[in-house]
Amino acid sequence: MKSFITNSNLSNIKIKFFILYFLNFTDIIFTIFLLNTGYFIEGNPFMQQFIGNTLLSLGIKIIVPALLLILIYYRIQSATFTQLKKSNRLILIGLSIYTLVNLSHIFWLSFFVLKY
Repeated sequence: MKSFITNSNLSNIKIKFFILYFLNFTDIIFTIFLLNTGYFIEGNPFMQQFIGNTLLSLGIKIIVPALLLILIYYRIQSATFTQLKKSNRLILIGLSIYTLVNLSHIFWLSFFVLKY
């Protein structure tokens, strides 16, 4: 596990992109469920303007990140080792943040499921 985290080769970065995308996807699903409880608001200022339209929210959180990650992946293929190392660190920061956000969503969802 440690080598997967610290390894900055392109194949590991590709896997981390898939994980990042999955966490992004689960974030919007969890957010929609939590918003439907009536006890939560969208914390992301950008998404606040779209969250009233579930289909649009899903589209933005599914299509835009997919396109960005594909673009970044193709650009990163010509990166130097030093650039890959820096990219890996930034990706790990993103993964950490999305993991914490998803864990928070899971905590609150389980709280409401057990309570009601």
